[in-house]
Amino acid sequence: MPIRPKFKLNLTPLDFSAPMEKNAPSAREQLRADFDKLRGQMRELPFPRFQQALHAPDYAGMRQSGFCAVSNGFRMENHGGDVFMHARRENPQSLGEFAGDKFHISIQSEQVPQAFQALSSLLFSDDSPIDKWKITDMERVDHQSRVGVGAQITLYVKPDQTDSLYSALALNKTRQFIENLEANLSEHGIAPGQHPESDVRPDGWRYTSYRNELRSERDGSETQSQALREEPFYRLMTE
Repeated sequence: MPIRPKFKLNLTPLDFSAPMEKNAPSAREQLRADFDKLRGQMRELPFPRFQQALHAPDYAGMRQSGFCAVSNGFRMENHGGDVFMHARRENPQSLGEFAGDKFHISIQSEQVPQAFQALSSLLFSDDSPIDKWKITDMERVDHQSRVGVGAQITLYVKPDQTDSLYSALALNKTRQFIENLEANLSEHGIAPGQHPESDVRPDGWRYTSYRNELRSERDGSETQSQALREEPFYRLMTE
């Protein structure tokens, strides 16, 4: 019986996964490229309504949240691992990857509980565009620290679309949400805190400031401030 030679075949396994999209634009690149179109679309959209959450926790309720408290679809955590109390929506509305855009809200340290009371029903609202935020626990922080004198509330903004790009609808909703937060704080007589040197803000914002944490440092500088003011996301929030 003839002996057949043994051949070793190196077969590359078939890949049935979807091909990766080449050169997919980042959120920043998309905002820069489509800036005028997005700004025009935002101006044509109606003002969104933000239905306030009923029975939203107050500041004391946040401090008592521990590991597993839930309110209006937000999971709250205050486990002592840091100086913040955290809230995260269990079923996020924004489906993209975080692109670094965030807001800080700065309040006089002694008024943080009252400020949170003024904002809580909006932060826990079903209509809020913010899936994740945190607030300083003033009982655990040095009142002279960066997040003691200001920046006590951080709002993390994510692109709403699955391709990690922003829609005009989400941008408009975020802009108007910030305006609502500002108005609520002012109506309740809350005094602004010390704004972080890392951030920028327009003249019209008394409490809120902006930073992209992927392209800036906490120390801040004139060069950094100028770069942040040119961020297309910031411009769409303020111009």
